[in-house]
Amino acid sequence: MKWEALGDIALLIVDDDAFNRQLVVSLLAKISTINFFEAEDGVEALEVLKEKPIDMILLDLHMPNMDGYETLKEIKKEPEYDFIPIVIITTDEQEMNKLYSLGADDFISKPFKLTELESRIYAHIEKRQYRQKYNELSKDKIQKALIESTNKEKSEEGIEAHQIEKLEIEKKQQEIVYRLKEVEESQKEIFYTIAKLLNKKETSLKNIQLVGTLAKALSLLVGCDKQRANNIYYATIIRNIGGVSLTHKIPLRYELSKEDKEVYHQSIVLGYQLVNNAIETEFIQIAKRVIAQHKEHFDGSGFPQQQKEEQIHYVAYIVAIVETFDALLSEDGYYKEKIQTPEETYSILKEQSGQRFHPKITKLFLAHFDYFIQLREKIIKQNLKKENL
Repeated sequence: MKWEALGDIALLIVDDDAFNRQLVVSLLAKISTINFFEAEDGVEALEVLKEKPIDMILLDLHMPNMDGYETLKEIKKEPEYDFIPIVIITTDEQEMNKLYSLGADDFISKPFKLTELESRIYAHIEKRQYRQKYNELSKDKIQKALIESTNKEKSEEGIEAHQIEKLEIEKKQQEIVYRLKEVEESQKEIFYTIAKLLNKKETSLKNIQLVGTLAKALSLLVGCDKQRANNIYYATIIRNIGGVSLTHKIPLRYELSKEDKEVYHQSIVLGYQLVNNAIETEFIQIAKRVIAQHKEHFDGSGFPQQQKEEQIHYVAYIVAIVETFDALLSEDGYYKEKIQTPEETYSILKEQSGQRFHPKITKLFLAHFDYFIQLREKIIKQNLKKENL
């Protein structure tokens, strides 16, 4: 492992046991590029995060004042900490499932093994840097950097040399963006193929594509650009990808039983794990949000984590409302005894605004309700035509 290539690493160790904190420090002491920061509990950890640019967190679960669960939740509320990998110290599989859905990146057990500790840290820091590069290389930021550089007063010779250097940097940046785009397209293709295998029936495959198209259309109305809307389309298609390993089929109905929710919870955790290990492109970021949160409700009554309001990402709200919209109008939808009419569907969605769904997104969707009815019918007719060819 080439630690120098990763640069300086700020590692925060959060554990109420001073011996455990010092053990980690002593095990990793030979790696000169790691700078260690310590916290006795979650409260202290949050203070360190405010003051220091932390690159990675080792987090124990059982601590006074604020335990690992609450600390993880608090960290995940802040967008500025999105790129910080959090490795939880635990061996409990049930805890792992819950913590994955809360946003944990990995787990490690006591007693610590040097090789395992080193490999985990190296892998997560490397992945973090990939994510940061992808996030930073937006056209706006590149353009801003170029504008700022040309505004500096320099000699003619200096300007020329600077421009050449800038062009070389820009070219390298564009190459990185291009390669990451290739990675993103490959990810979509791979996960789409898995989704197709999961939905072997032709009707099931066409249905997930239909819901994906509805989600894409709503995304554009919300204000997403075409690229993000396309990523939401593919994320919607793979939202139930965790079901690939489940033997118990989850029935599609408006209210799920406790047993069904537990099974669905497992599928959400499995789905999240499948995409979480991939390079962090925008598609993967969106897919993780959709998989983890599309069954959460605005009022906190959903699952798996009973998140609510702004804790739930807007892409999950988009998928939730179009999924429900289609299911209410489908023969094999939520109400087995009868298909809902468009009028009944409109009323149900309106009634659930502020309960299941985000009020603003619901209002926007209902304002364009006729458009979505027509779009859905158009897709269904096109599918029927293809079947008859």
